[in-house]
Amino acid sequence: METRILAALAVGGVLLAAVLITAIAALLYTRFGTAQWEYARPDFSRRAGFRARSLPESDIVRLERISLLSGAVAQLEYTVEPEWKLILRVGRAGADLREGDFEQVFREQVTLYHRDIRVNISQNEGGAAMLRWTKNGFDYLLALPDSEMGLRGGMMPLFVQQTEMMESKTA
Repeated sequence: METRILAALAVGGVLLAAVLITAIAALLYTRFGTAQWEYARPDFSRRAGFRARSLPESDIVRLERISLLSGAVAQLEYTVEPEWKLILRVGRAGADLREGDFEQVFREQVTLYHRDIRVNISQNEGGAAMLRWTKNGFDYLLALPDSEMGLRGGMMPLFVQQTEMMESKTA
């Protein structure tokens, strides 16, 4: 009889440990996994250790939403008049900017230089485009899910030149 009680206690202990491990894994996943935090300002110092030093300024470009993905990648969503959407993602050099979220088959790949900054462009003529560049230790990705002729070319200098992140102290 004592053997059965000990066996039942052992099984119960194993089940309890499994539940605790699952709960801890879920908490860690929400903290570091696909969690997304909204911000009023582009200052990600507390969670990611960086903030915006400068962002594009223009009469036709409005910053609509600021968030941090997975605790490491900033996402800034813009509207360009009249109603074009742009998504800028930024992370430290080598960070996964999750290009796959913008699943596209691009027909054209081009590399251009803007003031000594190499910009890799994937695009479809008159449609979607994705720009990638590295500057001052940060990787940048600008996604244009849909655009009109000239929008990509007009936005590239503005974003490449005026967007800059910098390291900051964490709390």
